[in-house]
Amino acid sequence: MQKIKSNSFLLLTIVCCSVLIFLSGCATCARNNLGFPARVFSINNTVYYPLSTICEHLKISCDYDPIGREVTLRKADATEIKLLLDSSIVLVNGYPVDLQDDVLMHNGIVVVPEKFKERVLDKFYCFIPAGAPSAYPGVFQVKRIVIDAGHGGKDPGAVARSGLREKDVNLDIAMRLGRLLEAQGIEVVRTRSSDKFISLEERSKIANSSNADLFVSIHTNSARSSRLNGFEVFYVTENVDDNERAVSAARNYSLKLDERYFSGESLNLKATLWDMIYTRNRADSVSLAQSICQSVNRSLGLKILGVKGAPFYVLKDTRIPAVLVEVGFISNSNEGKYLRNPFYRQQIAETIAEGILNYSKQCDMSGLLAH
Repeated sequence: MQKIKSNSFLLLTIVCCSVLIFLSGCATCARNNLGFPARVFSINNTVYYPLSTICEHLKISCDYDPIGREVTLRKADATEIKLLLDSSIVLVNGYPVDLQDDVLMHNGIVVVPEKFKERVLDKFYCFIPAGAPSAYPGVFQVKRIVIDAGHGGKDPGAVARSGLREKDVNLDIAMRLGRLLEAQGIEVVRTRSSDKFISLEERSKIANSSNADLFVSIHTNSARSSRLNGFEVFYVTENVDDNERAVSAARNYSLKLDERYFSGESLNLKATLWDMIYTRNRADSVSLAQSICQSVNRSLGLKILGVKGAPFYVLKDTRIPAVLVEVGFISNSNEGKYLRNPFYRQQIAETIAEGILNYSKQCDMSGLLAH
């Protein structure tokens, strides 16, 4: 009789422990997508991770204010992330990010929803587990791109009242953009990768000698009125005389076509072919600019000032499809504040990359191109 009672007590204990483990959220309730060992909680059909485990793995300091119910994360690179319990809004260096699901206190520990990884960790810390699938699945027609960080060295570009310099913003976004494209298997040629002065003529020469498919120049806008804000992309304006450019190109540059058919042809024929190339390049540039603006509008919801033609030197002297991206107004207090934020710059770079890659999947690179 005593043996039966003991067995019953043991069975009851096992059942109770199993129930407690299940209620507390066990690792079998959901899949861990962090890429390193961590408990997984399923709360209201949403996957959550312990914040302490994430901080320990990524070497992030974590402070909790029980009165304000606020968690502050800090990293050596001056990154600061603020989370508020029972709120889905996270501030990354002051920039708001919506996780869609609230940060919670669960069984005495702070837990963050799965989207914290996607919307904060992956973007800001570039934490991508080995073997992760491409963020932009598809076949890309574009194989090589020239990324141009505007200004540099003795040329600071626009300077905000806060002291923020355009050349620094341009370089940071351009470097981030280049890394994102390289991660997708696209070769990137950079006009500069440090605080170095590069003339406009040299930038065009780099683009024209690179055998690249596209040229993308990154700039930051400025205006006398501090109210102006927004994102815009430029292509070479229709007001630029393509015939004049075509004649100059015919005299000075090779079309790299079969010399058996074109070696003895007249200057007029070569100029006509160059005119066709420039016409095609402008159309491709407009399509690329539209794709970038659509991506930025869809992902960031920024004010889009549009796709515009302009006679910028690096556009009209470049013999491949080319766009100049103005990522925002450094002279506007709000946009200037955001442009100081590395997290925001990463988001800008990601949306530009998305626009380029969407264009690359749709474009036809079989047309007449001369590099």
